[in-house]
Amino acid sequence: MTRPIARTRIRLAALIACLGLAWQPSIATAADEDTQFWLNGIVTGEIAEDTAITIDATQRFREERDGDQHTLRVMIDREVADELDLGGGIGVFETQGGLTEIRVTQQATYTPGRFALRTRLEERFFDGADRVELRFRQRVHYNHPIAEKWRGTVGVEWLALVQPRDADRGPQTDQWRFQAILSHKLADNLDVGAIYWLVVSPRGPREDRINHIPQAALTWRF
Repeated sequence: MTRPIARTRIRLAALIACLGLAWQPSIATAADEDTQFWLNGIVTGEIAEDTAITIDATQRFREERDGDQHTLRVMIDREVADELDLGGGIGVFETQGGLTEIRVTQQATYTPGRFALRTRLEERFFDGADRVELRFRQRVHYNHPIAEKWRGTVGVEWLALVQPRDADRGPQTDQWRFQAILSHKLADNLDVGAIYWLVVSPRGPREDRINHIPQAALTWRF
């Protein structure tokens, strides 16, 4: 029994160490980079047979050039086949200084085994924009239990602007998001998580923009 426990502890320590290293802004070589911190609160549960609602609120502490942001989003997903959910929702994103984004979302989530593949389309309405922005997102996650009540997740997401908000811009890659998550079950219906995102925003001939985003999340299930 001692060997499996020791191996579990080594895996847990290795994942925590990787997260700690990833949080260090010095790993990025591009000059245009910043560090943010997000607090996430999530409530989720079934409201009908095979139908779930998720409400999440986020406080995003960002450097002055962006301004802090708070968000509220509601999503409804329905299981339409084994391992396949379809859903959609709406969110409001308020940035310090008065900029508002209204975001409408449609998504499909496929969860074979420990993988989770999510395809998402967003219609984004910005104050003063030339037109509605259309953004396509494709995410792949891999989830793995690492100890009793502990779970690790790694993933990557590609975000592409199908129609940018500025009329003089064409389709382009918006971001790459590299993600690591460590979650712990505090109770049957309550989880806490530590998250790190490395976000890379390509900008053509200029240096890519880099965001380091450590996060804390609390999830309640009803």
